[in-house]
Amino acid sequence: MASKRVKSLLTILPLLVAVLLVGGLQVARADDATQALQDQIAQKKATISDVNSKLAALQKKIKDAGSTAASLNNDVALIENETAVAQLDITSTQTEIEQQNLEMQVLEGDIATHTADIARQHAMLSDMLFTLNSKEDHGMVSTFFGAGNFHEAFDGVVQLEDVNRGLKQTVDETEAAQASLESDRADHELKLTSLNDLATELASKVEKLGQQQQAKEVLMAQTEDSQAGYTTLMSELRQEQQSVAAQISALQSSIEDKLAKNDQVPAGSSDITWPLRGIITTLFHDPTYPFRHLFEHSGLDIATPVGTSVGAAAPGYVAWTRTGSQYGNYIMIIHTNGLATLYAHLMRMDVKADQYVSRGEQIGLSGGKPGMQGAGMSTGPHLHFEVRKDGIPVDPLGFLPR
Repeated sequence: MASKRVKSLLTILPLLVAVLLVGGLQVARADDATQALQDQIAQKKATISDVNSKLAALQKKIKDAGSTAASLNNDVALIENETAVAQLDITSTQTEIEQQNLEMQVLEGDIATHTADIARQHAMLSDMLFTLNSKEDHGMVSTFFGAGNFHEAFDGVVQLEDVNRGLKQTVDETEAAQASLESDRADHELKLTSLNDLATELASKVEKLGQQQQAKEVLMAQTEDSQAGYTTLMSELRQEQQSVAAQISALQSSIEDKLAKNDQVPAGSSDITWPLRGIITTLFHDPTYPFRHLFEHSGLDIATPVGTSVGAAAPGYVAWTRTGSQYGNYIMIIHTNGLATLYAHLMRMDVKADQYVSRGEQIGLSGGKPGMQGAGMSTGPHLHFEVRKDGIPVDPLGFLPR
């Protein structure tokens, strides 16, 4: 009888052997399909490395050009190099997106493998536990204590140790596979987030490339393709900037007095909000701004289709609506606490000087398309948005909600 029980105990040994032969849940991932994906990932990384080397060389040229005297020829060369940088940036980002997609495929394969491994291991555990605890064999304890002699008892102990060792190994491997599966899923989520960020970054770089490609044509048109025209334009732009700064400082105090007496002005009137939504293509004092030899970029460029509604960023009074060489059609609004906002390259202005506007109220429509009336020094459809503190341009991102 005991011999029969020992023999029945041996029926689970093939299951243990199967576990050992397949290596538990650590199934090799280096199959042909996965290896092909890994090879493609390596190629993408090599491409990105090559592009980055070219970018470094171009950026050195741009840096060196920054120390040269301002001239039409130097600015044209600078714009051409920055156009090449924008193109390489796009290639690098596109390649990185392709690399991330390949890595996602590898991760998805790992997740599928781990999920299948766990299901297979659960089935093995169920089979072993069913065999060990079946009514016919009266369980492992009866197998051991029912042995008729020492040899059978010893054989029972040995088999019991083998079974326990195999069960423990299977449980440990199942837990390890579960942990790997959770790690793979977490990595998968990170990759998805990274891909979304890269897609947004790519859209911004494509917009930047469009600006760079237009910058050369705009510069040529504004200067009439001559150094004399370049010098004249530079003088006009500097005079415009100085005039804006002086006049806004002179008006700030008197308009703030009017705001203090206006019952329509709500609490938090100096809180600055977005005038519209779009992709930021040029930052405050952006070192890549194509016209930086002519003037420092004093606000944010927000790419948006021509004709997009532009809202007042805060309650205030319109200081003026004008057309200038740099800003094209632009509106200046004065708010409380020494703040003012400027909206440039408008295709249409819907307010007039000394008019009170509430937060979000439409003040005009965006423009900026080169050649369009009121575009000024613009390289593509967008809104140029400035925040000024006591007449001096400051970074709008320090005031806008994130």
